[in-house]
Amino acid sequence: MKKKKFLRRFSLFSLIFAVLPLILSVCVFAAKKSDKSKDQPSGFVHADGKDIIGIDGEKLVIKGIAFGNSVWSNKINYNHHTEDSYKELSEMGFNSVRFYINYCFFEDDAAPYKYKESGFKWLDKNVKWAKKYGMGIIINMHCPQGGYQSAGNGMELWNDAENQNRLIALWKAIAERYSGEPAVWGYGLLNEPYVPLLDTMEKSAEQYFELTDRIAKEVRKASPHQALFVECLCNAKDINGEKVPDYDWFVPENTFPKINDQNVIYEFHCYSPFSFTHQGTQWAGTEGITMTYPSEQIVSAEYENGWVGCLTADSVNTDGEWTYFESRKLQLSNNYNIASAALYAHESEGAAYFDDITVTEISPNGKKKTLYFYDFNEGNVMGLYPWSPDGTGVLAVSDNGRNGSGCLKISGNRTALTASADKFILKNGYYYVVSGYAKSDTADSKPAVRLDYAKASSCIMLDKDYLESEIKIYADYSEKHNVPIYMGEFGVISEGFKKGRNGAGWVSDVIDICEQYRISYNYHTYHETSFGLYANNDAELPSELNKELEKVLRDKLKRAK
Repeated sequence: MKKKKFLRRFSLFSLIFAVLPLILSVCVFAAKKSDKSKDQPSGFVHADGKDIIGIDGEKLVIKGIAFGNSVWSNKINYNHHTEDSYKELSEMGFNSVRFYINYCFFEDDAAPYKYKESGFKWLDKNVKWAKKYGMGIIINMHCPQGGYQSAGNGMELWNDAENQNRLIALWKAIAERYSGEPAVWGYGLLNEPYVPLLDTMEKSAEQYFELTDRIAKEVRKASPHQALFVECLCNAKDINGEKVPDYDWFVPENTFPKINDQNVIYEFHCYSPFSFTHQGTQWAGTEGITMTYPSEQIVSAEYENGWVGCLTADSVNTDGEWTYFESRKLQLSNNYNIASAALYAHESEGAAYFDDITVTEISPNGKKKTLYFYDFNEGNVMGLYPWSPDGTGVLAVSDNGRNGSGCLKISGNRTALTASADKFILKNGYYYVVSGYAKSDTADSKPAVRLDYAKASSCIMLDKDYLESEIKIYADYSEKHNVPIYMGEFGVISEGFKKGRNGAGWVSDVIDICEQYRISYNYHTYHETSFGLYANNDAELPSELNKELEKVLRDKLKRAK
């Protein structure tokens, strides 16, 4: 009997000791959550693990839109938006505004550290409007001292220590002003940072990480409750032009600063693919590119052995007259599964011309479908990508087309030049033909049109699956590190809404993906000629509404959870 009692007591003690660590760990976790909640009083938006908590204490998904505020003009534009803009956006379903600022709104280079009350009064007015319509404001430093970052023209922020000191001091002044204002949800410390390229990518990134840490510490001294919105490193630039950054290095694990602060929201931007969202735009380097969403165009592929062969159409006469050509049929093979139309011009002192280039897909039952058609009538080179061994040669649109309209002109190439068109996947049982017209003004230019082909794996087409693959890596980062993630910018240029290119479909799919992974998001932008919901000149009050964009935003925001 005593032995049985001893065994029962031993078993009881064993059970207690077995569950004690679990009890203690639960208590410690609860204490940590309690400590964290004490640091973030109710009424302020803040991070809690991978969640964002709203001013009501409930989980929040940020559904915002950008006020660009004409930051490029270096002065406040009072016509960019009005109080009615907040009312309109609130009724559409937006809950916040990402509010772009330029340091010039608050400080002149001739008088550093002396802040203009006019800038703060204007910001005060916007905070008041946001509160009135139940919205929040995220203040974003879009143009810091030293220059706008995204295009790589703001190197003086990194090369002049005084510019960094001024940026930190301005942020502290802003934080002091709004530290007690719950409608200011947080501070976007630096938009799309673009640093000088140093010996290694790690050293390059450290420039941004160190500056971010300095800003965060000073802001936190003045403003203990607002969230810090911290972006991933955008790019690196070799000032001497001798080398390029390792773009494979730019993944979330490497590019996000590791901020020692409990209230950080990690931010990324999505304009994938750039050739679609920024299509047909000179300032973006996409002049001549037009794309439709979704499409069978390949945006990513891994090639096994490069381009392994080509199928060339019949030779073209060189007597200066337009000549029709048509290639033989190309079919899927074990040796290749991807193809692209290519326009070829031999080295020449003259020029080669191409017009009405057509890629035709023929189904097993003989039905024909035009995959691509290039007539060059819109005055651009339609997304063709030139290559020559020595880099010479120019693609241009000439008005010397076969029907008196546009055509492609290749000239100035000292070596043979190939202009490659959109890639596409070959389907089993289908045939492909390239056809069109060409001519030359000298006998030695020898224009030709080909279907180039290659073997590739992991082919990704421009569709929703591709967008999800681009966005999910940030959702994975959020999950791994237990931090909230925020898509601070996404959008499509006005060209993407023309002629059935379906910019609205792209926007719709991006929002769906964000909702799927509970990623907060912010559309770029409310009022500007390129990306605006209102696309009229932003020197005037908003008037020219993109109705297609307005409809998809309104529909999606109403359905959002």
